[in-house]
Parts: sequence; C-alpha cells; structure tokens
Amino acid sequence: MISATIKNVNLMFETDPSNFSPNNIDIGTLAMLSVTDFSPNDKVLDLGCGYGVVGILAGKLIGPQNITMCD
Repeated sequence: MISATIKNVNLMFETDPSNFSPNNIDIGTLAMLSVTDFSPNDKVLDLGCGYGVVGILAGKLIGPQNITMCD
C-alpha cells in the first residue's frame, strides 16, 4: 500500500509487484507533479497511467469527467 499527499490531496494506492515502482511513487512522477498545475477547464490524458497517480490526482483536483487514463 502506498500513501502520499500531493498538492494537499491524500492518496492511497494498492499496487502489485508487477507494477512499475510498486513500493513508492516514482521520483520522476513526483518531480513532474511538483511543477504541474491543473485548472478546472483542463482535459488530462494520462497515457501509460500505471496505477494512476497522475490521473487520479488530476481527477480529484479538477473532476473525473476531465480525465482519460489508459495503460
């Protein structure tokens, strides 16, 4: 189980050992999210989403109707 707070949003992920970075959120993902802002009218494509860190965070910030995720 991975727990993280990103952009003041609490997140929990249950992963599988076969996932990329199954024990913690990848440092590259965290770096990207540290400089990314999501605005209410944005549409987000999380391509190669894995267990969904970017898409789930974006959905919590701007609404799930604005998010498309594909792995």
